[in-house]
This record gives sequence, C-alpha cells and structure tokens, in this order.
Amino acid sequence: MLVFLLWASLFLSSLQEQNGQDGNTYVAPGVLLSGPQNVSVDYDLKDQRISVTWEDDPSSSRVPDKLIYDVEVLLTVSMTEVHSEAVDVRPALTSRKYHWSWTSALPLECTSRSVRLRSRYQNYTSQWSPLQTITGRASSHPQVFPRSSVVQVDSNFTFCCVLGPGQRLEYMKYNNILMNTTHIIDQSYAMVVHMQSPSPPSCINVYCNSPLYGTCVYVGYPPGDRNLVCETRDLESVECHWDIGRATNLTKQRMTRYHLNGRACPNRTVSNCYQTVRVDQGERNWTLTARNPLGTLELTDTADLKKRVRLLAPMEVVASGGNASVQWKWERPQYHIQLMVCQVQLNHSGHTDLRNYSGIGLTSVVLHGLAPAQTYTVRVCCGLKQHFWKWGDWSKSSTFKTEEDIPEALDVWMQIEGNQTIILWKPLTVNQSHGQIKDYEVTWGRQETIVHPPQNYFLISDRSTDEWHRVTVKAKNSAGSSPLSIIIIPMLPHRSKSSMKIVGSDGGFDLSWSASPNASCGYVVDWCPTHTKCRVEWVKVPAGITRARIQSASFEEGVRYTLSIYACTPGAPELWERREGYVKECLPKGQIQRLAAEQHGSDTVLISWTGIPPENQTAFIHGYIIYCFDTSHPSTMRIFNVTTDEPLAKNLTGIPVSSYRFIVKALTSVGEGGDSSPVFLQMNPQTDQLITVIISSLGSAACLLTLVTLLCYRNWKCVKGNLYPKIPKPVWKEEWLTPPEGHGRQILNVEPCQPSEIDIVCNREQSGEAVLDKNAGKGALTNTNSDVPALHGYYNQLLSKTTSGHFTFSPHTMWPPSSQLSGTVIQNPSYNLEVLASLDMGQSVGYEPDMNSFSCPNPEPHNSMSYVPFETDSWGYKFQCHIEDSSPLQE
Repeated sequence: MLVFLLWASLFLSSLQEQNGQDGNTYVAPGVLLSGPQNVSVDYDLKDQRISVTWEDDPSSSRVPDKLIYDVEVLLTVSMTEVHSEAVDVRPALTSRKYHWSWTSALPLECTSRSVRLRSRYQNYTSQWSPLQTITGRASSHPQVFPRSSVVQVDSNFTFCCVLGPGQRLEYMKYNNILMNTTHIIDQSYAMVVHMQSPSPPSCINVYCNSPLYGTCVYVGYPPGDRNLVCETRDLESVECHWDIGRATNLTKQRMTRYHLNGRACPNRTVSNCYQTVRVDQGERNWTLTARNPLGTLELTDTADLKKRVRLLAPMEVVASGGNASVQWKWERPQYHIQLMVCQVQLNHSGHTDLRNYSGIGLTSVVLHGLAPAQTYTVRVCCGLKQHFWKWGDWSKSSTFKTEEDIPEALDVWMQIEGNQTIILWKPLTVNQSHGQIKDYEVTWGRQETIVHPPQNYFLISDRSTDEWHRVTVKAKNSAGSSPLSIIIIPMLPHRSKSSMKIVGSDGGFDLSWSASPNASCGYVVDWCPTHTKCRVEWVKVPAGITRARIQSASFEEGVRYTLSIYACTPGAPELWERREGYVKECLPKGQIQRLAAEQHGSDTVLISWTGIPPENQTAFIHGYIIYCFDTSHPSTMRIFNVTTDEPLAKNLTGIPVSSYRFIVKALTSVGEGGDSSPVFLQMNPQTDQLITVIISSLGSAACLLTLVTLLCYRNWKCVKGNLYPKIPKPVWKEEWLTPPEGHGRQILNVEPCQPSEIDIVCNREQSGEAVLDKNAGKGALTNTNSDVPALHGYYNQLLSKTTSGHFTFSPHTMWPPSSQLSGTVIQNPSYNLEVLASLDMGQSVGYEPDMNSFSCPNPEPHNSMSYVPFETDSWGYKFQCHIEDSSPLQE
C-alpha cells in the first residue's frame, strides 16, 4: 500500500512539472493558471523605489479563492535574491491590473536589479514571468550614491561607491569619519551609517577615495507640530495657529510646507496661517497639513468662528491725569457694534491694578480712587462680552501723573539720651506724601522750628526734668500740611527696666508681653543695637494686642538688640518691659582674654580669665569650658565646666605633677567659641612646704627646749642636787706607793661591801685635793720614789687588820680587803704594780655596776664600786677613787 502511494505521488509531481513546462497549470476544471500578464517595472531614483504593475490572465477570474503572486527582486549579475514578497489579490470582475512597490535600502544606482513574478493558487504555481531589469550606473571615476538624500535622525542609511574600470577602493568616509565597507559585486561597495544627530544647516559630506568624489546628505526630523486652534480677529478672516514641534533641521526646499483646508499657506509660515472666509457659516472643520521630505502631518480643529473672536489691540491710547481718564480707538469698524468688556491695567510704584469696564464699542473709561501725585502707566485690552473667547491683544502703554494732595499724618516717636530728647518721625512713602514734601514743622512749647527734608528728626536739649513736654510735628507739600502728630515727652530721669533674654527667628523677633492697665491707646516697641549708638526704629501696636512680629532690614546676625515696650497712655508713654536678644546667634568672634594659670598646693591649679567684652559677644554666653591637656600625654584631656553664676576663676583639683596646657572657651547655644590663647603651667612638687613643716617643727622644739632650759636655769641648784651631786674623788697618797720588800707578786683581797652600808662612786673629773689634805696629817702615803714592794707590804698590812665579812673604812684604810676577789693579775709597767683585772676594768665580783646611776643600789647583797682609771700627770699615773658610806665615816 505504501509503495502504491509513493508511486502515485511521483506520478502527480511529474504530471505537474509537465504542465508547468507547457506554460499552463490546471488547478480546477475549466481553470487555467497561466501567470501574470503584461508585467511592467519602473523605478524612482529619488525615493529609491521600484514599482511593478501587471495584469492577471482572464482565466484566473474563475479561481474561487484569492490568488497569490510571488514577487522576487534579484541581483542581475549573480541572480542572488535581494527581496521576495507574496502579494495577496482577489481577482477583480472588471479590472485585472495590479500594482506593487518596494523601497530598496541599497541605492538602485549601485548595481543592476531584476524583477520577476508568478501566480500561485494553493499548491499550484505558474511559470515566472520574464525578468525585468533595472540597470545600475557605470562611470570612469568613483561616484557615491544616492545623491542629496534626506534622512531621518536615528535611522540607518546605506551609501554605495561605484568605481571605474580597473580602480580599487581605498576608503569611504562619512562626515570625515572613516567607515567600514562591504563589497557588493564587481566595482560596487557599500557602507551603512547610523544617523545619530541632525545635520547642521548645510549637509553632511560623504565621499569615496577622494573628497572630489562624493555626495551630500541632509539629516533631520519629520514635522512635529501640535495643538491647532482656529479663531477670527477681525470678523472677516480665519487665523489658525499651532505649537511648533522640535526643529526639523531642514532648510530651503526641504523645509516644512503647510496647507489649510487644502489651500497653501503663505511661504515661510511657521506657526499661524490666515485665510479670508465668512465667519457666519457656523461650526466647521479646519485641517492643517504639514509636509517635508521625511513625512506628512495633519492637524484638525472644529470651531464656530462667531464664538471664537479675539479682538485686536486698541489704538492711540491716551491717559489724562487731571480727570484720570483713558481714551482709545478701534482699527476695525466692525468693533463699534460689538458688546465688549475691556480691562485696564494700572502700574505704579511696583504695584499692578486691573480694572474691568464694559459697553458697546467701548472707547474710553474714567479711573477712580487713584493716589494723588502718583505716576501711573496704563494699557488696555478688550474682548466680546457675549461668547467670550479670549482677551485681545494689549495696547501700547501710556503714562500720566495724578495731582497732589495734603500728606498723611507723620508717625512720630522719641529717643531719650541723658538730658536730651530726639524727636523722630518716619519718612512718608510716595503713597503717603501725596506729593513732594517741602519741609517739616516742629512745635515745642512756644518754640516753632522748621526742619527740611531729608532730615527726619529734631533734637531737644537742656529741658527741665520735672514736667512733661508736648511736641507736635507736621509735614508740608504744595497742597497743604498734614494733620498734627503729637507726642508727650516724659519727665526725666527716664526709669530703667531689667531686660529679659530672647532669641529671634527667621531674621526677626516674635515678642509677647503682659498687658498694661495704662495702655489706653496701644503699645510702642522700639529697638536699637545694645552696644552701638544709633537711631531707634519702632512699630506701633493697637490697643488690646500684646504680641508683635518685629522685622527690620537693618537687623544683623550676631548683633545684640535691646527692644523696649512702651505703654501708650493719655499722657507720656511709659516704659513697660524690655528685652535683649539676637535675631540669630553666631559663634563668638571675640577672644577670651588674660587667661592665667597658677599652682595652688600639690594638686590644685587656679585658672582665671577675662570674659569676652559685651560689644564683641555675638551670642548669649551660658558658661565656660576649661580644657586641660597633659603635654606629656597629648591624648589625655580633662574638661571642666564653669557656669556664668561663678566668678571668672576656677580651682581645678586632682591635677597631678606634670606639664599642662589650658584653653578656655565660651559655651553658647550655637556651640563653643571665643577660644583663649593657650597658657602653659609646669606643676612642681611642694618641697617648700615640707621644709616649712620641718622648720616649724624645729622651731617648736627649740621654743620648748628654751623654755625647759629657762626653767632648769632658775632651779639649777635643785636640778644639780638631784641629778648629779658633788662627789669627792679618791687620791692616791705617796706613801701608798711605798714598795714592799722584794718584788714578789701580792694578791689584794677585798671583802665585799655590806649591802646598804657603803656606796662606791668613781669620778675622774672631780679633784681629790680635799681628801688628800684631810688625810695628810694622819699618816697618808706619800710617793717618795720608793720601790713597789713597799706598796704591797702596805696592802698586806691593811688586809691583815680587817675582819672577815665587814670592812670599816678609816683614813688609814684605802682599799677594802678582797680575800674573796679573784681575777687576772695585771702588771703596771711603770710601777711594777700588780692589780686584779677586775679592778682595772671597773668590775666587781658578782655584780655589774650601773654606769648611769649615781649610787650603788641597796637592794642587792653586793657592794657597788666604781673605779676611775689612772690619770697621767707630770710624774706618773694618778689613781683616784672615792668610797662613800651610807653611815658617817669613823676615823
């Protein structure tokens, strides 16, 4: 079955091909598809457009459905397809002629093109029609196509260069820019350019190989006009105007042309077009056509011209100042029968006033309520009152001046400075003076003074201080004098009021105050810089109002102002309240002066300074900040705050010994400022204080010692008797030194003293002459240069006479027996005297004497002895010893 179907399809295909070769295709019984007939090809080099016309075969009218024609455009040389398109047509019953066109991107001059057609119905096609060829250009030198083209901005456009025989392409340039090219065929090359921006009034050059061989291109926009509106101005013609779109950048013969309802507008029409028409035809359409080489635009408006009347400007406008009237004329006679409304614009002193007047054929108006002695500029425009559409055009301006009138009353105030009073008044404005002010008249008591402009004050001095003074002021011009302005000067001295601080905002002050029971005619607020001599400014506030916004062109930032509030009374004004403040506070510009630092104590520093002078303060000072920097540790900083209630000095405690830098700044609501110059301080240890303490202690001790010395001196005998009584010194006699027989060693035995019976005291400083003298006649020993053994014999004689256990001292007994005393024997090299070591060292057996006591202690059961070592005189050693007994001595 599949094989059968395959053979059948092959048979039908061969049959169809055979029918095509015969030039006829049978698509249905009685219908023969023979293809297009009478094919004709035409072209337009300006638009680069190919147009094809043809006719269909009469037999195609029997085709039940639409018929399709395939159109192909080929490059003739290579038969390469450039463009193909299927054109749907429905066979016509009467006309069998068809038309098709196509615009080529590649200029037609670049190479030859061929066109062919065939008809197609369902799957059946006719043969291609014979080729219709458009021949390209040939030249002996390079040429660029197309010529003088007009291209829209932001589009791609193709140029081609056709070279002569044997020539080769070197380059192609657009606007002097080297471009990429593509080889088309033979001697033809093409380049594609993107038109990014419009061309200048002249065109942009495109050339190939040389500037001598090229063309010119215009780049612009199609028409972009909008908002068409049509109206009548003179009731005889129509005027249509519109908004111009963006510039097309096309000039001369390429500029936009306009037509209104098919009729050409005058040359060089840009935004409006006139045509003479009848205006009583009711509503109708008005169509504007705008066309240039890049496109066509149509705008439409529907209007009844009788309801769209915009009058022309009045002519010959004249204004008179005497009766304040304005007259004018109309150029069109049709206006005199129209009910119109006119608008009069008055300008004077920077103010504009618009007034409306109406009437039939209006040509003049009278102006009321004009200010005297004012210069006005006037102009007029009108429109129809019925079916009002728009105001007409303004007329030319006319200037006039009104007559003078008496001035308005002066605004008078006072400024008291010591015993002087300055009477002030505000200069009258142009609207208040009603003419040129010639002078001012000031009356004070019986005195009358004339003050000439521009002076606006009068000084009263040396007036009495115990009464009020009434002053009147009036202004004069050519029309007369102003009403009197009266002010009563209070008695002197002028009482003062304490000021409250305020802060301004937006370049002024918002004041409010308590109501005064005496303010029968309101209040007066005046102001002046606090620390600068000036003339006060003032403003008057009606009765019942206790607040005001104070604004002045003279206000400056960072300047302190004093604002005084006066109560207006039937008599003299009374100072009610006072304020001080800045319209805007600024960082202080002045500098804190005389900063000093002084060490007080080991860790305290006294910082003192002089504040910013009031005249240099640009903000309220709320306090001061002391910055303490340790110069040995730059990152270390301490801050101390000082309020304005404290004196301009501060003790800083807890400051260790180091080197410091101090700076003081003023603290305001807008920040810190008024920086002082830095001051440096080296903290030192307080050694002087330590010395002072030591000296004070030594002084106190010296005073106490002096006092004790005085007391001891006055009681010297008592002190001497108690502390160290006079003690006689024992003395060796010469006879004691008589040597015993032989030179044998003798032992001196001393029996211990009985407790509480004998005190032994040695004193090497006391002289023993009295004792020696006393014992001189009783057999005292005298040294006669005898041998030492005699002395030992004498010792033995003495010891033999003593009883054991007791030793009685007598003048003939110089040493106590010491049979119980033992020790090392010491030889005396001078006298060959042997004594016990214990005696020589001042020691006693069984007891160590107290060298600080003055007597031997009784509680101990041993004797207390003290010895004085030998002293050397001119002839030898002297041994002194004194023995005291608690009982009287027995001879």
